[in-house]
Amino acid sequence: MFSSPYFADGKQFFAMRFLCKPLLYRWFVKKAGIGKRSKSFSFPETLQKNEKTVFFVPEDKKIAKVILDEIPEERLKTILFIAHSDLEVLFTKKNTIVSYYTDKGCRYGEPLFDKLEYQIKTYNPVACVYLGPYKPQFLYLALVSGATLRVGFDCPREYPFMNVSLHALKTISPARMIARYFVKNNGD
Repeated sequence: MFSSPYFADGKQFFAMRFLCKPLLYRWFVKKAGIGKRSKSFSFPETLQKNEKTVFFVPEDKKIAKVILDEIPEERLKTILFIAHSDLEVLFTKKNTIVSYYTDKGCRYGEPLFDKLEYQIKTYNPVACVYLGPYKPQFLYLALVSGATLRVGFDCPREYPFMNVSLHALKTISPARMIARYFVKNNGD
């Protein structure tokens, strides 16, 4: 029998291994207990106001480095980064708040997943950034974070998990593009 990339091993989640993506998404939305309605927000001002933000960092080290280098130092202190444990060396060089996960530990029903969910909810973010690739259990964490702004790239199908879908430009990477939204615009 194969192990699920989204759910903990055991009888409780056995049937979940066979769900197609739409049914999997529907299960996570129902589990979140949150309807499709969202509070109002102002984009990109929400990211520029130094508000608490949860940022799901892609596992690619080059992308993670761009994010950490491009976001202003003072803004890093108000972001809870959710990062794979392989990226720990990058984060030790910065003054950030970060929670690490492992591939096996970050499946719904695992103790590490429950810990991440608790940390995200108690952080009480106003915004959530998730660059992808979109995994159902991370989309669930974004939705239950309570953030009014949940932004990603090319993710209209991930609604209600993500409520703003940006389109990447050919001239700039999504990591650089989103990092620039964290810089305050002084009307220049």
